[in-house]
Amino acid sequence: MLIPTLLLTAVPFLLASPTPYYPRTSSNAHPSHQLSPPYCPPRPASSAQQHAIFTAFVKTLYTDKNVTDAFENYIAVDLIEHDPFDEQGRAANEAKLSHIIPFVPSTVLRQGFDNGTGFIHLRVDEDTEPQPIALADIYRMNGTCIVEHWE
Repeated sequence: MLIPTLLLTAVPFLLASPTPYYPRTSSNAHPSHQLSPPYCPPRPASSAQQHAIFTAFVKTLYTDKNVTDAFENYIAVDLIEHDPFDEQGRAANEAKLSHIIPFVPSTVLRQGFDNGTGFIHLRVDEDTEPQPIALADIYRMNGTCIVEHWE
């Protein structure tokens, strides 16, 4: 009878004791801290690193609307573009989007990343359109670098 009583009296003290502090080590650091831009040409990257790089790309291009930084840091020079109306390569796409993205109000509604492929679902509010436009962009990565785009 003594052991159950001791256990019952010890439980409140165990629950009230502070959680131990374990400082973060470099192995626990956020994946984006392990690599730095520019990310092209491609270097090997884990799935977590790719996810962090893709998230940073989305912020740079779609939220900050900094087309030059997005393309120079995240997009391959020989980008494969699957839109039949766009030219191939980074330079042509950067030039085109530099005249669009900074001037068109848009909002990232959803984004995701899995198995080297990321997507963005956008709402575009153009003054010339009575209703918002929905767009989706899909990107494929090779290691640290975005190498392919579908619209």
